[in-house]
Amino acid sequence: MSTEILKNDIEETDNLGDKNFVDFLNKKQRELLTSTVDYNLESISQLITKKTIDLAPKYQRRFRWDEGRKAKLIESFLMNVPIPPIFLNEDDLGKYSVIDGKQRLSAINEYLSGKLSLTGLEVFKDLNGLTFFDLPLEFQNSLKIRANLRAIIILRQSDKDIKYEVFQRLNTGGVKLNAQEIRNSAFPGKLNDKILELSENRSFHKLLGIKSKTKSKIYQEMKDAELVLRFFALKDHWANYSGGLKKILDAYLDNNQSKTEAESNKFAKEFLETLEKVELIFGTEGSFRRWIPENKKWKQQVSAPLFDAQMFACYKKDKKKIQASKEKILSDFKLLFSNDRDFLQSIESSTGTPNRFLYRTNKLNDIIKENI
Repeated sequence: MSTEILKNDIEETDNLGDKNFVDFLNKKQRELLTSTVDYNLESISQLITKKTIDLAPKYQRRFRWDEGRKAKLIESFLMNVPIPPIFLNEDDLGKYSVIDGKQRLSAINEYLSGKLSLTGLEVFKDLNGLTFFDLPLEFQNSLKIRANLRAIIILRQSDKDIKYEVFQRLNTGGVKLNAQEIRNSAFPGKLNDKILELSENRSFHKLLGIKSKTKSKIYQEMKDAELVLRFFALKDHWANYSGGLKKILDAYLDNNQSKTEAESNKFAKEFLETLEKVELIFGTEGSFRRWIPENKKWKQQVSAPLFDAQMFACYKKDKKKIQASKEKILSDFKLLFSNDRDFLQSIESSTGTPNRFLYRTNKLNDIIKENI
Protein backbone atom coordinates (compact mmCIF):
# COMPACT_ATOMS: atom_id res chain seq x y z
CA MET A 1 0.00 0.00 0.00
CA SER A 2 1.54 3.30 -1.00
CA THR A 3 2.24 6.04 1.49
CA GLU A 4 0.05 8.34 -0.61
CA ILE A 5 -2.94 6.02 -0.20
CA LEU A 6 -2.35 5.90 3.56
CA LYS A 7 -2.11 9.68 3.68
CA ASN A 8 -5.39 10.00 1.80
CA ASP A 9 -7.05 7.51 4.13
CA ILE A 10 -6.01 9.56 7.16
CA GLU A 11 -7.17 12.82 5.60
CA GLU A 12 -10.45 11.19 4.63
CA THR A 13 -11.33 10.52 8.30
CA ASP A 14 -11.03 14.20 9.23
CA ASN A 15 -14.34 15.05 7.57
CA LEU A 16 -16.34 11.96 8.56
CA GLY A 17 -19.38 12.01 10.84
CA ASP A 18 -19.79 9.35 13.54
CA LYS A 19 -21.79 6.93 11.35
CA ASN A 20 -19.55 7.42 8.35
CA PHE A 21 -16.47 6.93 10.51
CA VAL A 22 -17.81 3.59 11.76
CA ASP A 23 -18.50 2.53 8.16
CA PHE A 24 -14.98 3.60 7.16
CA LEU A 25 -13.47 1.67 10.07
CA ASN A 26 -15.49 -1.44 9.25
CA LYS A 27 -14.38 -1.25 5.62
CA LYS A 28 -10.71 -1.08 6.62
CA GLN A 29 -11.10 -3.98 9.04
CA ARG A 30 -12.81 -6.11 6.37
CA GLU A 31 -9.77 -5.67 4.13
CA LEU A 32 -7.73 -7.80 6.56
CA LEU A 33 -8.99 -11.38 7.01
CA THR A 34 -6.95 -13.67 9.25
CA SER A 35 -6.82 -17.20 10.58
CA THR A 36 -4.82 -18.52 13.56
CA VAL A 37 -3.04 -21.89 13.66
CA ASP A 38 -0.76 -23.45 16.29
CA TYR A 39 1.99 -25.55 14.68
CA ASN A 40 4.34 -27.92 16.49
CA LEU A 41 7.96 -27.49 15.46
CA GLU A 42 8.10 -30.74 13.49
CA SER A 43 5.20 -29.54 11.33
CA ILE A 44 6.90 -26.19 10.78
CA SER A 45 10.13 -27.85 9.65
CA GLN A 46 8.23 -30.13 7.26
CA LEU A 47 6.26 -27.22 5.77
CA ILE A 48 9.50 -25.33 5.11
CA THR A 49 11.30 -28.37 3.68
CA LYS A 50 8.39 -29.04 1.31
CA LYS A 51 8.39 -25.33 0.37
CA THR A 52 4.81 -24.94 1.54
CA ILE A 53 6.12 -21.91 3.43
CA ASP A 54 8.30 -19.54 1.38
CA LEU A 55 10.95 -18.02 3.63
CA ALA A 56 12.28 -15.60 1.03
CA PRO A 57 9.54 -13.56 -0.66
CA LYS A 58 10.97 -10.49 -2.38
CA TYR A 59 9.61 -8.10 0.21
CA GLN A 60 11.60 -9.79 3.00
CA ARG A 61 14.66 -8.20 4.54
CA ARG A 62 18.16 -9.66 4.26
CA PHE A 63 19.08 -9.44 7.93
CA ARG A 64 20.12 -12.78 9.43
CA TRP A 65 20.48 -14.06 12.98
CA ASP A 66 23.84 -15.33 14.18
CA GLU A 67 24.31 -18.85 15.57
CA GLY A 68 24.00 -17.71 19.17
CA ARG A 69 20.63 -16.08 18.64
CA LYS A 70 19.29 -19.15 16.85
CA ALA A 71 20.46 -21.35 19.74
CA LYS A 72 18.75 -19.06 22.27
CA LEU A 73 15.46 -19.55 20.45
CA ILE A 74 15.78 -23.35 20.66
CA GLU A 75 16.60 -23.04 24.37
CA SER A 76 13.49 -20.88 24.83
CA PHE A 77 11.33 -23.65 23.36
CA LEU A 78 12.90 -26.18 25.73
CA MET A 79 12.13 -23.83 28.64
CA ASN A 80 8.51 -23.31 27.48
CA VAL A 81 9.11 -19.57 27.16
CA PRO A 82 6.23 -17.96 25.20
CA ILE A 83 7.38 -17.03 21.69
CA PRO A 84 5.66 -14.20 19.75
CA PRO A 85 3.48 -15.39 16.84
CA ILE A 86 4.69 -15.44 13.26
CA PHE A 87 2.70 -13.87 10.42
CA LEU A 88 2.14 -15.69 7.13
CA ASN A 89 0.48 -14.59 3.92
CA GLU A 90 -1.73 -17.12 2.11
CA ASP A 91 -0.46 -16.86 -1.46
CA ASP A 92 -2.59 -19.74 -2.74
CA LEU A 93 -4.41 -22.71 -1.26
CA GLY A 94 -1.84 -24.54 0.85
CA LYS A 95 0.94 -22.07 -0.06
CA TYR A 96 2.27 -19.41 2.30
CA SER A 97 4.98 -16.76 2.45
CA VAL A 98 6.41 -15.36 5.65
CA ILE A 99 5.66 -11.73 6.49
CA ASP A 100 7.15 -11.68 9.95
CA GLY A 101 9.09 -14.46 11.67
CA LYS A 102 11.59 -15.45 8.99
CA GLN A 103 14.48 -15.75 11.44
CA ARG A 104 12.50 -17.89 13.91
CA LEU A 105 11.28 -20.21 11.16
CA SER A 106 14.76 -20.50 9.65
CA ALA A 107 16.31 -21.32 13.03
CA ILE A 108 13.67 -23.99 13.77
CA ASN A 109 14.13 -25.69 10.41
CA GLU A 110 17.91 -25.44 10.56
CA TYR A 111 18.07 -27.06 13.99
CA LEU A 112 15.53 -29.81 13.41
CA SER A 113 17.34 -30.67 10.16
CA GLY A 114 20.61 -31.22 12.03
CA LYS A 115 22.36 -28.24 10.41
CA LEU A 116 22.87 -26.20 13.58
CA SER A 117 24.83 -26.88 16.76
CA LEU A 118 23.72 -25.19 19.97
CA THR A 119 26.07 -22.58 21.38
CA GLY A 120 26.02 -20.05 24.20
CA LEU A 121 23.18 -21.71 26.15
CA GLU A 122 23.01 -20.54 29.76
CA VAL A 123 20.26 -22.77 31.23
CA PHE A 124 20.85 -26.02 29.33
CA LYS A 125 24.63 -25.66 29.29
CA ASP A 126 25.16 -29.42 28.80
CA LEU A 127 23.47 -29.15 25.38
CA ASN A 128 26.07 -26.74 23.98
CA GLY A 129 27.73 -28.23 20.90
CA LEU A 130 24.85 -30.65 20.21
CA THR A 131 22.83 -30.89 17.01
CA PHE A 132 19.19 -32.00 17.13
CA PHE A 133 20.13 -35.62 16.46
CA ASP A 134 22.68 -35.54 19.30
CA LEU A 135 19.98 -34.67 21.84
CA PRO A 136 18.51 -37.27 24.21
CA LEU A 137 15.25 -38.66 22.80
CA GLU A 138 13.08 -36.90 25.38
CA PHE A 139 14.54 -33.53 24.34
CA GLN A 140 13.97 -34.34 20.66
CA ASN A 141 10.33 -35.22 21.34
CA SER A 142 9.89 -32.12 23.47
CA LEU A 143 11.02 -29.94 20.58
CA LYS A 144 9.24 -31.81 17.79
CA ILE A 145 5.85 -32.39 19.40
CA ARG A 146 5.39 -30.42 22.59
CA ALA A 147 6.86 -27.06 21.56
CA ASN A 148 4.61 -25.01 19.29
CA LEU A 149 4.49 -21.69 17.53
CA ARG A 150 1.37 -19.72 16.73
CA ALA A 151 0.90 -18.50 13.16
CA ILE A 152 -1.45 -15.68 12.20
CA ILE A 153 -2.32 -16.18 8.54
CA ILE A 154 -3.47 -13.35 6.31
CA LEU A 155 -5.99 -15.03 4.02
CA ARG A 156 -6.10 -14.69 0.24
CA GLN A 157 -9.35 -12.72 0.40
CA SER A 158 -7.58 -9.82 2.14
CA ASP A 159 -6.75 -6.65 0.25
CA LYS A 160 -3.82 -7.46 -2.07
CA ASP A 161 -1.60 -4.72 -0.61
CA ILE A 162 -2.35 -5.43 3.03
CA LYS A 163 0.58 -7.79 3.57
CA TYR A 164 3.05 -5.00 2.77
CA GLU A 165 1.29 -2.70 5.22
CA VAL A 166 1.37 -5.41 7.91
CA PHE A 167 5.07 -6.02 7.19
CA GLN A 168 5.86 -2.35 7.82
CA ARG A 169 3.85 -2.15 11.04
CA LEU A 170 5.17 -5.25 12.77
CA ASN A 171 8.90 -4.49 13.15
CA THR A 172 9.28 -7.25 15.70
CA GLY A 173 12.52 -8.60 17.09
CA GLY A 174 13.85 -5.21 18.24
CA VAL A 175 15.43 -4.33 14.87
CA LYS A 176 13.58 -1.58 13.03
CA LEU A 177 13.38 -1.57 9.27
CA ASN A 178 15.51 1.01 7.50
CA ALA A 179 14.18 3.15 4.66
CA GLN A 180 15.18 0.78 1.85
CA GLU A 181 13.79 -2.30 3.63
CA ILE A 182 10.46 -0.49 3.97
CA ARG A 183 10.49 0.50 0.28
CA ASN A 184 11.23 -3.09 -0.67
CA SER A 185 8.14 -4.25 1.22
CA ALA A 186 5.84 -1.37 0.29
CA PHE A 187 6.45 -0.90 -3.45
CA PRO A 188 6.49 -4.28 -5.22
CA GLY A 189 6.61 -4.51 -9.00
CA LYS A 190 8.83 -5.06 -12.03
CA LEU A 191 11.03 -2.08 -11.23
CA ASN A 192 11.70 -3.16 -7.64
CA ASP A 193 12.42 -6.69 -8.88
CA LYS A 194 14.98 -5.25 -11.31
CA ILE A 195 16.57 -3.16 -8.55
CA LEU A 196 16.97 -6.29 -6.41
CA GLU A 197 18.41 -8.19 -9.38
CA LEU A 198 20.96 -5.46 -10.10
CA SER A 199 21.89 -5.21 -6.43
CA GLU A 200 22.99 -8.86 -6.66
CA ASN A 201 25.13 -8.22 -9.76
CA ARG A 202 28.65 -9.66 -9.34
CA SER A 203 30.42 -6.67 -10.87
CA PHE A 204 28.50 -4.31 -8.60
CA HIS A 205 29.31 -6.44 -5.54
CA LYS A 206 32.97 -6.39 -6.56
CA LEU A 207 33.03 -2.59 -6.68
CA LEU A 208 31.19 -2.40 -3.34
CA GLY A 209 33.65 -4.82 -1.76
CA ILE A 210 30.95 -7.37 -0.89
CA LYS A 211 32.79 -10.67 -0.51
CA SER A 212 30.45 -12.37 1.96
CA LYS A 213 26.73 -11.58 2.00
CA THR A 214 26.42 -12.78 5.58
CA LYS A 215 29.18 -10.43 6.77
CA SER A 216 28.52 -7.38 4.60
CA LYS A 217 26.57 -4.59 6.29
CA ILE A 218 25.94 -3.03 2.88
CA TYR A 219 24.21 -6.22 1.71
CA GLN A 220 22.40 -7.05 4.96
CA GLU A 221 20.89 -3.55 5.19
CA MET A 222 20.04 -3.39 1.45
CA LYS A 223 22.30 -0.37 0.92
CA ASP A 224 23.33 -1.87 -2.43
CA ALA A 225 19.69 -1.84 -3.56
CA GLU A 226 19.30 1.75 -2.36
CA LEU A 227 22.29 2.81 -4.48
CA VAL A 228 20.69 1.27 -7.57
CA LEU A 229 17.48 3.14 -6.76
CA ARG A 230 19.41 6.41 -6.36
CA PHE A 231 20.76 5.98 -9.87
CA PHE A 232 17.34 5.21 -11.37
CA ALA A 233 15.58 8.07 -9.59
CA LEU A 234 18.13 10.79 -10.34
CA LYS A 235 20.03 9.78 -13.50
CA ASP A 236 18.07 12.08 -15.83
CA HIS A 237 17.30 14.85 -13.32
CA TRP A 238 20.33 15.17 -11.05
CA ALA A 239 21.16 18.64 -12.36
CA ASN A 240 17.80 19.86 -10.99
CA TYR A 241 18.20 18.22 -7.59
CA SER A 242 16.54 20.34 -4.89
CA GLY A 243 16.91 18.15 -1.79
CA GLY A 244 14.70 15.67 0.05
CA LEU A 245 16.42 12.52 -1.20
CA LYS A 246 14.34 10.10 0.90
CA LYS A 247 11.08 11.57 -0.41
CA ILE A 248 12.42 11.45 -3.97
CA LEU A 249 13.32 7.75 -3.65
CA ASP A 250 10.00 6.87 -1.99
CA ALA A 251 7.98 8.75 -4.60
CA TYR A 252 9.96 7.31 -7.51
CA LEU A 253 9.30 3.71 -6.49
CA ASP A 254 5.68 4.48 -5.62
CA ASN A 255 5.01 6.19 -8.96
CA ASN A 256 6.81 3.56 -11.05
CA GLN A 257 5.45 0.30 -9.60
CA SER A 258 3.72 -0.37 -12.91
CA LYS A 259 6.85 -0.06 -15.08
CA THR A 260 6.92 -2.79 -17.71
CA GLU A 261 9.66 -5.39 -17.89
CA ALA A 262 10.94 -3.78 -21.09
CA GLU A 263 11.26 -0.38 -19.39
CA SER A 264 12.94 -1.94 -16.36
CA ASN A 265 15.39 -3.78 -18.62
CA LYS A 266 16.28 -0.51 -20.36
CA PHE A 267 17.10 1.08 -17.01
CA ALA A 268 19.16 -1.96 -16.04
CA LYS A 269 21.18 -1.70 -19.26
CA GLU A 270 21.93 1.97 -18.54
CA PHE A 271 23.00 1.12 -14.98
CA LEU A 272 25.37 -1.66 -16.03
CA GLU A 273 26.88 0.40 -18.87
CA THR A 274 27.52 3.29 -16.47
CA LEU A 275 29.01 0.90 -13.93
CA GLU A 276 31.51 -0.31 -16.57
CA LYS A 277 32.62 3.26 -17.26
CA VAL A 278 33.09 4.00 -13.56
CA GLU A 279 35.25 0.90 -13.16
CA LEU A 280 37.20 1.82 -16.28
CA ILE A 281 38.27 5.13 -14.73
CA PHE A 282 38.51 4.37 -11.02
CA GLY A 283 39.14 0.64 -10.93
CA THR A 284 37.92 -1.73 -8.23
CA GLU A 285 39.75 0.10 -5.44
CA GLY A 286 38.69 3.64 -6.35
CA SER A 287 35.08 3.21 -7.42
CA PHE A 288 32.78 5.06 -4.97
CA ARG A 289 35.71 5.74 -2.61
CA ARG A 290 37.80 8.64 -1.32
CA TRP A 291 41.42 9.19 -2.27
CA ILE A 292 43.76 9.80 0.68
CA PRO A 293 46.60 12.03 -0.64
CA GLU A 294 48.79 11.63 2.46
CA ASN A 295 48.97 7.85 2.08
CA LYS A 296 48.38 7.72 -1.67
CA LYS A 297 45.71 5.08 -1.07
CA TRP A 298 42.00 4.66 -1.57
CA LYS A 299 39.81 4.53 1.51
CA GLN A 300 38.13 1.13 1.86
CA GLN A 301 34.74 2.46 2.92
CA VAL A 302 32.15 3.01 0.16
CA SER A 303 30.80 6.56 -0.08
CA ALA A 304 27.22 7.06 -1.29
CA PRO A 305 27.94 10.72 -2.22
CA LEU A 306 30.83 9.57 -4.42
CA PHE A 307 28.62 6.86 -5.92
CA ASP A 308 26.28 9.64 -7.05
CA ALA A 309 29.07 11.82 -8.40
CA GLN A 310 30.88 9.06 -10.30
CA MET A 311 27.76 7.39 -11.71
CA PHE A 312 25.99 10.56 -12.84
CA ALA A 313 29.20 12.04 -14.27
CA CYS A 314 29.78 8.86 -16.32
CA TYR A 315 26.16 8.42 -17.38
CA LYS A 316 25.68 8.78 -21.15
CA LYS A 317 29.36 9.59 -21.70
CA ASP A 318 31.15 7.88 -24.62
CA LYS A 319 32.99 4.79 -23.36
CA LYS A 320 35.71 4.93 -26.04
CA LYS A 321 36.52 8.54 -25.19
CA ILE A 322 36.65 7.67 -21.50
CA GLN A 323 39.02 4.80 -22.30
CA ALA A 324 41.36 7.18 -24.12
CA SER A 325 41.41 9.76 -21.29
CA LYS A 326 40.92 7.68 -18.15
CA GLU A 327 44.40 8.36 -16.67
CA LYS A 328 43.95 12.16 -16.91
CA ILE A 329 40.41 11.96 -15.53
CA LEU A 330 41.63 9.90 -12.59
CA SER A 331 44.54 12.25 -11.94
CA ASP A 332 42.27 15.31 -11.92
CA PHE A 333 39.82 13.51 -9.62
CA LYS A 334 42.56 12.73 -7.08
CA LEU A 335 43.63 16.40 -7.05
CA LEU A 336 40.20 17.36 -5.69
CA PHE A 337 41.08 15.68 -2.38
CA SER A 338 44.11 17.90 -1.81
CA ASN A 339 43.16 21.12 -3.62
CA ASP A 340 39.40 21.58 -3.17
CA ARG A 341 38.09 22.03 0.38
CA ASP A 342 34.54 22.60 -0.86
CA PHE A 343 34.61 19.26 -2.63
CA LEU A 344 35.72 17.51 0.57
CA GLN A 345 32.91 19.18 2.51
CA SER A 346 30.43 18.08 -0.14
CA ILE A 347 31.17 14.40 0.57
CA GLU A 348 31.71 14.67 4.33
CA SER A 349 28.77 16.52 5.90
CA SER A 350 25.25 17.62 4.94
CA THR A 351 25.80 15.58 1.80
CA GLY A 352 22.12 15.57 0.85
CA THR A 353 21.72 19.33 0.62
CA PRO A 354 21.29 20.63 -2.94
CA ASN A 355 24.42 22.81 -2.88
CA ARG A 356 26.74 20.01 -1.82
CA PHE A 357 25.11 17.36 -4.00
CA LEU A 358 25.41 19.58 -7.07
CA TYR A 359 28.92 20.79 -6.22
CA ARG A 360 30.51 17.35 -6.09
CA THR A 361 28.58 15.98 -9.06
CA ASN A 362 29.23 19.01 -11.25
CA LYS A 363 32.92 18.96 -10.32
CA LEU A 364 33.40 15.41 -11.53
CA ASN A 365 31.09 15.90 -14.49
CA ASP A 366 33.18 18.90 -15.60
CA ILE A 367 36.43 16.91 -15.22
CA ILE A 368 35.15 14.17 -17.50
CA LYS A 369 33.66 16.58 -20.06
CA GLU A 370 36.92 18.56 -20.23
CA ASN A 371 38.99 15.45 -20.87
CA ILE A 372 36.95 13.54 -23.47
